[in-house]
Amino acid sequence: MDIPPEAGRTSKPRLRMLHNLARSGGTVIGRCLACMEGVALLSEIHPRGTHIFNPLGQARDWFGLPEPRDILKLGEAGPIPFDEAIALIDRRLRERGLRLVLRDWSQLDFMGAPVVADPPGHSLLATALEPRFELLRFATVRHPFDQWLSCRELPSIAELPVDRFMRGCRRFAELARETGFLRYEDFCTDPTAAMRRICDALDLPFDPTFLDKQASWTRITGDSPDYGRGDGVVRRLERRPFDPAELARIERIPDYRATLELLGYAPVEPRSTRTASPISGGSDRCPAPRI
Repeated sequence: MDIPPEAGRTSKPRLRMLHNLARSGGTVIGRCLACMEGVALLSEIHPRGTHIFNPLGQARDWFGLPEPRDILKLGEAGPIPFDEAIALIDRRLRERGLRLVLRDWSQLDFMGAPVVADPPGHSLLATALEPRFELLRFATVRHPFDQWLSCRELPSIAELPVDRFMRGCRRFAELARETGFLRYEDFCTDPTAAMRRICDALDLPFDPTFLDKQASWTRITGDSPDYGRGDGVVRRLERRPFDPAELARIERIPDYRATLELLGYAPVEPRSTRTASPISGGSDRCPAPRI
């Protein structure tokens, strides 16, 4: 079934976009969305990160497109413009009856590490594609203290000063308030209700079988056993151990307090813990061109 360009408030084709920061549940939520019938999700896509996550490379490996003739035609004049690459992928997916969702690599815009030294504090992906598409956007978030405790384990982010980290969290929280957002904690409590909400926000048909399929879904970036991820189980993770003095220091950062208020999170109790509650679910290649 060929899905025509969807006309919304403008004559531009619609494009769905899901924003999230590192260690905030974006991989498991993205996997649950990606495995739904009729959805084609590209993961951690960003105009300044195509040398790491190339959208044409993902489309080739995961969906068998675009065809080599498309790439040759686009690349005749040199590197392919980012928006042209996304438009081609979207067009070819619609011809197969699929709706494209881009999982934004928001980390580059709000934290920078490990790729960008000067994060702009807004979505460059949205900026790059807004002239060409009508964007439907939604964000997922996590309590900023839990996110900080988790991100400290990533070598690429561990050296990021906590005040800069919290500044990025506040700026992302402001974006989330604009686009609409879902808390990772609420997703873990009721994945089905959470995914219905995301599908409604992005105008996607809801597939009730997603929990059965997501555990074995591999077309996603971010799954890594090295970081305690990738086991295919939806769970609310237990809060990592922390020094109360560290919490007290972070609570004095204005951006941290603003993030809690923007996203509706309660302050952390110095000795609070969280209990993990698992929910089980049961072509010829061609090189990806430069973008």
